[in-house]
Parts: sequence; C-alpha cells; structure tokens
Amino acid sequence: MLPRRHILDVWELIKDMEDLKSMATITLAIDAIKYMHNEPKKDHLVEALELNEFICFMFPAKRPKNRSLLYHVVSDLLGLLMYGVPNTRKYTINNIETINYSEKNMEIYPVIEVWNMLKTKVKRRKNETDDIIDGFLRKIRVEMDILERFPFVEEVFAESKDRVKEWLPSFASYYDENKKTVRGTYDKWWATWLCNGSKEEILGAMVDRLASQAEHEYDTAINKDEVFSSIISNREANRAENEQFTHWYKEGVNLLLKI
Repeated sequence: MLPRRHILDVWELIKDMEDLKSMATITLAIDAIKYMHNEPKKDHLVEALELNEFICFMFPAKRPKNRSLLYHVVSDLLGLLMYGVPNTRKYTINNIETINYSEKNMEIYPVIEVWNMLKTKVKRRKNETDDIIDGFLRKIRVEMDILERFPFVEEVFAESKDRVKEWLPSFASYYDENKKTVRGTYDKWWATWLCNGSKEEILGAMVDRLASQAEHEYDTAINKDEVFSSIISNREANRAENEQFTHWYKEGVNLLLKI
C-alpha cells in the first residue's frame, strides 16, 4: 500500500501519539530502503517479516514496536488481493507462502494463516492490465481520503524524517550498511511523496507516477487530467474505498493478534 495508508494502518491499533510516530516510521522505512540497492535480495514483504524477527532478537528493547512490521505485511497482502498483483510483484505470494516459519523461529507470527483467511473473503483481482491500472487508481483514492479526513497522518509522515534515526542502528546492522546510507535513502524516498504539500500537488505527483508506470510496464496511456479530476472531485468514492480497506485490514490484523 501507499505510505499514508501505512501510517493509518498503525493508528487503527495504536492511538498513543509517541508510539504511533515510532511504529509508523519503521513501516515507512521498509518501503523506502528497498531502493537502497538496485537489486534487492528478496521481496520487501518477506524482508519485513525477517526484519521483525531480527529486531526482536538483536534489539529486544524495540519490542513491541516492531510488530508494526506485521501490520505492514497484512496491509500489503490485502492490497495485492484487492487491487491486483503488479508485474514487479509477481513473486511476492510465492515468497510469502514458502517461508519456513519454524526454521526462522517465527511460528508465533502466522501471517500465512491471515493470508489464507483473506483469500477466502476478499475477491482477488485479475492480473489483466485494466484491472491493475484500476487497482492503482483505487489505492490513490485511499491516500486522498486520508489527506482529507486524517490530517494528523501528515504530521506523523513529516516527523518520520527525523524519527527514522531511532531505527537506523537496526537497519544498518541488518543490511550491513552504514547509517548515513540508510538515512540518505529514506530522505530521498520521503521527499518523493511531497509530505505537507497541497492536496493538488500530492495527487498530481501520484497520477504522474501512475502514468509513467502504466506506460513503461503495461504499454498503456492514461489521461492524467481526466484521472486527476475524477479523484479530486469525488470524495465519497475516496472515502468508500478507504473504509472498505479498513474493514478488511482490521479483520486481518485482529486474526493475526488472536492466533
């Protein structure tokens, strides 16, 4: 999912503002640091699970804040079910389903059971180009509803630029990189999302990225002006999309925490 939704993911379960800021930052960083190397060693969803285990083992003081990585995984898996699997994520599901949880001492994190439950309840999107493009548009609607109705999310997003330093020792150790490299990667990623920009600027940037992706990955052109207008003018559709996602997300995480 997109970054503002990942912040809301944490808020759905953690209302303490200090914990929210810390836990949201690590979930954002998972998306950012996958750009640290041109060829990541594995899908970042799998990496989120393994990083969760690593932080528990090497940095026990970070528990239970690191469980927000599990919220991130549930959110992304749900996004794949609801909005389709892009070409760049075609190995994601195989990676998730073939993790040896017992070998990695992760049997207490049965994400696979949550995934299987969601598969039975949430309609899987077809992997046709039109469905994938529509899925991206619906994800953008989620981000726009968050901008409209949850202004505190932008505050958390802004503070993550400084808060990431809390997690730098963990990330630097796990990736065998220096903290400056990890921090630089995060700062660059953070800037692309125009935190604290106007709604129009943020939406315009998201539509531009979608148009570029549609052209390069799917050889499809979209009418950017038409897409922009349809999203900015239809708050009801944006809200409905976000609330539908919230419903299934809560169900997935509630199951995860009960197991």
